[in-house]
Parts: sequence; structure tokens; C-alpha cells
Amino acid sequence: MRGKLSLVIIMAMALLSAPIASYSCTTVLIGKEVTADGSVIHAHNEDMGFSAVGRLWATEAATHKTGEMLEVPYVTIPQPEATYQYWASGNTLASTGLGISSEARPYDSVLVGMNQWGVAMSCNWMWSKEENMPEKGIRRYAVRQLILERAKTARDAVKIIADFIDRHGQADWGGLDYCLADPNEAWVVETATHHWVARRVKDDEILVIANRYTIGKDYDMSSKGLIDFAKEKGWYDPSKGDFSFREVYGRPDKINQAYDKDREMRAKRLLENKKGVITPKDLFLVLRDRNEGTPKYTKPLPVENWREMSEGRLIPRTIATNLTQSSSVACLRSDMPIEVGAVMWYAMAASQYSGYFPVYAGGAKVPVEFSNVNSAYSPDSAWWTFRMLQKVGDPQYDLAYPTVNNFWTANHANIVEKQKYIERKVLDLMNKGNKEEAVKLLNAFTYSQADTVLYHARRLLKLIQDLNKNVSVW
Repeated sequence: MRGKLSLVIIMAMALLSAPIASYSCTTVLIGKEVTADGSVIHAHNEDMGFSAVGRLWATEAATHKTGEMLEVPYVTIPQPEATYQYWASGNTLASTGLGISSEARPYDSVLVGMNQWGVAMSCNWMWSKEENMPEKGIRRYAVRQLILERAKTARDAVKIIADFIDRHGQADWGGLDYCLADPNEAWVVETATHHWVARRVKDDEILVIANRYTIGKDYDMSSKGLIDFAKEKGWYDPSKGDFSFREVYGRPDKINQAYDKDREMRAKRLLENKKGVITPKDLFLVLRDRNEGTPKYTKPLPVENWREMSEGRLIPRTIATNLTQSSSVACLRSDMPIEVGAVMWYAMAASQYSGYFPVYAGGAKVPVEFSNVNSAYSPDSAWWTFRMLQKVGDPQYDLAYPTVNNFWTANHANIVEKQKYIERKVLDLMNKGNKEEAVKLLNAFTYSQADTVLYHARRLLKLIQDLNKNVSVW
């Protein structure tokens, strides 16, 4: 017992001494030729650490006055005449965690989302050689929200990101990867403080992105002066070969680590034999994976296994982690009206313990427990319910996880059967010109499934607590 306690203390000390820029997420982008229904899929685990409390909310479309200006961290920009409705997942007010510090500013909380046009967005931190600009330029949280407010397509989102970085530079932490998708295509924009490249994901491609640059020579668009700037800095010598953004702009100590490579390779292996028949359920398995059946399988740790700990102590960094704030799989279908064709399966907190439920591009209602803006613990907070389920489950993982996972697997099958029926009714209403009733039905379905998932999570929490009364969650 004393040995185990000492190990935990050592790990905790290593964590506290680690640099804050260890933020890590995992994203999978899948082209429409390799999915079962021709959809484009955007899947993502948003990993923010133990203390970054999350929420899910919807924002309505709005109109704005001509010439109106908008203040976002840390710039002022023109407001368009109209902004779009969207779903967003991100930080509660006054939440703390990696890269945030008890802030409550506007345009400073969105992490993941999907808007009324089926544009899905997420980000992964990268490691760039370019110097960071603390509190100068435009902050990444603002860019994310502005994408959801202004982009009708993934390609529009690329242009929005490019324009902001070209005009203002990217504030605080320059290295960032924006993962974008709509019902027709997916794009990746990899950025530094002042420079960027963008690549369209091939329709027959499965792209997995951890926390290292992926774009080399094969970019479709780039910022002006990209190569000249690298020459001036001495990062690139044309006599030594073709220009590769990944090799030239990426920090050499961070572009080839197991922390990133293992997640990318594992996800590809799990999906490779399913090309042509991939469904959201396959992505749930990926996002819940801890290298089961391999020598790199690990149970959840009682401390945060960021890069420094993982690399320094050779502790495998799995796709599924207790660091996760939210998990989502956007299934973007082009053969239906966008209101019903774009659906984001959403789960709160750790993916291993949460049930995914569908939110539609045409919907905007979810139980208030999911949108709780207060970061403090509350039994009325959906996020805290799922987080507590993780807390009581992790210490007895071999027993708790199979129980929880089997339940959520069966529950998803039940939701899918209901989904088929509801979507047929929605499409029938739309074909008859009754869009208003169709949207009401989508909202009612999303609301009921979210409410049911929360109800079951509370039951599972009590069940796991009763299995071992001696387990402490703090």
C-alpha cells in the first residue's frame, strides 16, 4: 500500500512541475467514400484535464446592425449582418483547467460545435517554432465561436481562420490545428502564430490527428510568405529538399513522440478494416479505446497523464482518458435536408462512462442540466453527474467499465431504432412543407434522449457506488 501511495505522490509531483502547454485532444476525420451511408464524419475527444468543467448549449441565429463592431479577445472586428444558430460544447463560467484561468469573458469558452449548416469544428494544440504572442492577436476560443457563427461550409471556415491569422495573428498559443467538416467535405487547417496551411481531406481517407502537425508538402492553401519567413528564420534550406510545413514549422522535439503517434496509429488500426461500412458506433469504440488487447493497455490513473508524464515515465497515452471534458461524433449526411441530415452524437466528460445522444443541426433544445454555466459541483449539473460516475468507476475499473459500457452499447442500439422512426417522420413533414413541426419533433427527440441518458447515468452512478461503499471519489 505504501509503495502504491508513493507512486501516486511521485506522479502528482511530476504533474505539478510540468509545463502547462500539454493540452491534448484526438480527432478523426473520415471522407464520405469510406462511411456506410456516404456521410462525412468528424469525431473528437476534447481533453482538458480534471478541473475544466463542461457544458452543452445552443445559440440562436441573430441579425446585426450595419457597421456594428464586435470585441473579442483580443481584437475588435466587424460584425456581419447575420450570424448562424449553433450547438457549442465548452467551458463553464469561472471554470479552471489547462489554458484557462477562471475567466468569464465573451467569446472565450467554445471548444467544439456544429452549426445550422452542418459545419462541425474542433481543435488540437500543436507545437510550433513560431514565437507565441501572449494577449496579442485573436484568441483561439474566439476563432472557434466565430467559425460556428459565420461559416456555411467547411471551406468557408478555412477562409475565416486564414483571414483572422493573416490580419491579426493568433494569440497566446500559436500552434493549433482546426478540424472542420460539413456534409460534403472535411478540411484541416494547421496554424502557427502568423502562418498556416490547409488541406482538404480526401473522400476515401481516414485522417487521425493527435497533437502534432500532419501536413507536409501536400497542402492546398497557405498563408503568404510561408516559405520566405522560414528561410529568414533559418528553419528551411531549399538546397536540402522540398518544403514541408510539418518539418519546418513543427518543433522537432514534439513531432515524433509516442504520445501522439500511438493514438493516431491505434485509431487507424481500429478503423482500417471497416472502410466502406464505418458508422458513428465505430467511432464510439475508437473514442472509448484504452489499447485493449495490447501490451499498451492501461487502466485510468488517479492523476493527469499529460505528455511530460507519459513520455518521461513511459506511461502509454490512450485515446480514451480521464482528462476528457466532452466527446462527440458528427455524422454529416448530404442526402437529407440539413436540419436532420447533420447530427452530432454528444457525450459529456469521459467517453468511457458517458452515453452518446443525438443533437441535430435544426434543433436548439436540451435539458437545462446540460447547459449549467456554474462550474461548482451540483447534483443538478449533467457534467458533474458523468464526472462523478467516472470518479467512482476508475478505482474499480475492471468491474465498473464493463458494466457501464455494456449498458451504453445497448442504450445506443435503442436510440438508433427510435432515430430511424423519428427521422422518417421528420422527412415526411418536410416533404409536406411543414418544416416548423419537423423541427419541433427533432427538438423533442434530442431533449428526450439527453434526458434519458442523464437519468441512466444517475442510476449507474448509484449502482457503482453501491458496489463498493468504500470507494472515495475525492
